[in-house]
Amino acid sequence: MVSIRLAVLYSSATRYSMRFLGLLSTMVIARLLTPEEIGTFAIASAIVMVMSEFRLLGAGAYLVREEELTDNKIQSALGLTVLISWGLGGFIWIASPFVADFYNVPPIKTIFRILSISFFLAPFVSIPSALLTRSFSFKQLFIVKLATTLSNIGVTVGLILLGYSYFGLAWGYTLSIIVELLVVNYYRPGPMLWIPAFSKLGEIAGFGVYTSLASFFKRGVVTAPDMIIGKIGTTAQVGLFSRGLGFIEFVSQTILRGVNPVVLPYLAEVKRTGGDVNDAYTRASVLLGGILWPILSVASVVSLPAILLFFGDQWLTAAPYATLLAYWAIFRTVHWFSTPLLIARGFEKVLVAKEGAIFIAHFAAVALAFPFGLTAVAVGFVLAGAFDCALTTWLLAKYIGLNASGFLRSWWKNAAIATICGASSYVIYQTALTLNWHELWGLSLVAVVLPFVWLGLVFGLKHPLRPEVKSILNATVGR
Repeated sequence: MVSIRLAVLYSSATRYSMRFLGLLSTMVIARLLTPEEIGTFAIASAIVMVMSEFRLLGAGAYLVREEELTDNKIQSALGLTVLISWGLGGFIWIASPFVADFYNVPPIKTIFRILSISFFLAPFVSIPSALLTRSFSFKQLFIVKLATTLSNIGVTVGLILLGYSYFGLAWGYTLSIIVELLVVNYYRPGPMLWIPAFSKLGEIAGFGVYTSLASFFKRGVVTAPDMIIGKIGTTAQVGLFSRGLGFIEFVSQTILRGVNPVVLPYLAEVKRTGGDVNDAYTRASVLLGGILWPILSVASVVSLPAILLFFGDQWLTAAPYATLLAYWAIFRTVHWFSTPLLIARGFEKVLVAKEGAIFIAHFAAVALAFPFGLTAVAVGFVLAGAFDCALTTWLLAKYIGLNASGFLRSWWKNAAIATICGASSYVIYQTALTLNWHELWGLSLVAVVLPFVWLGLVFGLKHPLRPEVKSILNATVGR
C-alpha cells in the first residue's frame, strides 16, 4: 500500500512539475520568438506529433498489462515499435522536402528531419519506460522526465539566444529525447534487450490499434488549425491562433491530466464489482465539470491579461480567439471521460468512429471559416465542440444506455456556477479597469476573489463537490 501511495505521489509530481516547467519554458520562448517563427515550427510539429500517435501502437500498454512477461515478449514489443517508429521516421525524412514545398515554407524541410530523429530513438525509450511503469518505479520516471524537460528547456533557450530561431525548438526537443534515452536506460529494471523479435506482433498491436487511432483523431483536432491555416494563411496567423488555443489547452489540460490516469481503472473496477458504470460516469463527469467549467468561464473573461502575463504583449491579438475557444473547451469537457467509458465497456470501434467524425467536423470548420478570419475559425471551433457534445451524448445513449436527459440535467449546477463565476470575474475586472488599474492588477484581483465565489456556490447550491471540498478543508485547517 505504501509503495502504491508513493507511486501515485511521484506520478502526480511528475505531471504537475512538468506542466509548470513547460509553462515557464513557454513564457520565455514566447518573448524570444515572433508569431511568424512560432507559426513555422507549429506547422511542422503539428504534422509530426499527429503521426507520433502511431509509433508505439500499444506496445507500452501491452508490457504494463501482460501478466507473465518474458524476454521474448519484451523483444517482440521492441520489434513492433522498431517497425512502426522507424518506418514513420523514414517517411518523415523522405517527405520533408515535399511538405516544405506544399506549404511554401522551406525551413519545414530541416525541422521535419530534425524531429524525425526522435522516431528512431523512440523504441529504446518507450520499452524501458513501460517496464519502469510496470514495476511502479515512478520515482525513477520522475527523474527521467525532469532531466528530459530541463535539457529541452536549456538547449532550446540557449540555441534561440544564439540565433537558431525555430531550429532551436526542434533541436531542443530532439536532444532532450537523447537525454531521456540515456537516463531511462540507466534506471531500466534488469538488462535491456536490444535485439528485437518479430513474433506475435498482431497480439501486441491489438492492445493499442483502436486507442492509437482515437488518439490520432483527438490530437488532430487541436493540430488541424496549424496544418490548414499554414497552407491557406500565413505563419503569423498560425502562431497567433496556436497561442490562443494553446492557452486554453494549458488551462484545461492542467486539470484533466491530473484525473485522466485514474478514470479508466475506476470505471473498470465499477464494472467488475457489478456497479452502475453509467452512474459512475455521470458522477465523475459532473465532478470534473464543477471544477473545470468555472475555470474556463473565468479564462474567457480574463484571456487578455492572462496572455499578457504568460506570453507578452506581442501575443495580445490572440486574446479574442482564446475567449471564444474557452467555450469550445467547455463543450469538449462534458464528455471528456467518454474514452475510458467506451474502452471499459468494450466499444473501441465506436470510440474510433466518434473521434473520426469529430476530427472531420473540426477540420471542416477551420477550412470553411478561415476566409472570414481567425475569429470566424474560433467560432467554427465552438460549433464543432457543440457537435462533439451532441454526437457523444447520442452515441453513449445508443450503445451504453446512458440516460441522456438525466445526464444533461445533472449539469445544471455546473452551468449555474460557471455563469456566476464568469459574470463575477467580468464585473471585477471591468471595475478594476474603470479605476485605471493595470490589466495585470485586475487579473490578480479576479484570481484572489473568484476562489471564494466558487466555494460559496459549491456549498450554497449543494453541488456534489461539496463533500470532497469539505474533506479537503477539514484536512487542511483541522476540524
